[in-house]
Amino acid sequence: MRATVLDVVRDVIDRHAPEERQLVDDLAGLDYGLVVRRTRRASSGGRSDPLGFGLDTVAALVTPLVLLVVDEACRAAVADGTGRLVNRAATALGRLRPSARRPAAPPEVPPLDREQLASVRRRVHEEAVRRGFSDADGLADSVVARLALAGADEPRADRRDEDGGRQEDGAVR
Repeated sequence: MRATVLDVVRDVIDRHAPEERQLVDDLAGLDYGLVVRRTRRASSGGRSDPLGFGLDTVAALVTPLVLLVVDEACRAAVADGTGRLVNRAATALGRLRPSARRPAAPPEVPPLDREQLASVRRRVHEEAVRRGFSDADGLADSVVARLALAGADEPRADRRDEDGGRQEDGAVR
């Protein structure tokens, strides 16, 4: 199973803003689609108090920045791979479902090519600079590195390590 968007966000937050880990864990228990819509609205200056905290708080957090950029990159990759028509049809059908449906789970991260990863890096860096983060380069690099790992196929148990020995568990030795 591939990593989900929230797995990527959690790993980046653990490294760059460990104080926000509880926020990521709390978001994981909510409907993913609702979280993204409300985070996007809060980050763009929409109505206040979307997730229980104000816009000034959202702007200061790393989590919304990483969540929105990673979500956008994954949506774009899926849309490019399946065609926008299929994506629009799925969105329209989703609106027809009854409101008692199960909460949406975070999507898995698809493989991203170099161009897509470069675009993600630029976007994270620009947003981090705009929001005044001191380590915009480090944050952007971490997001791209984690996305590259998340989109890669899971290591096979029968791969050989650098010394030619077998790796039973896929661990680096």
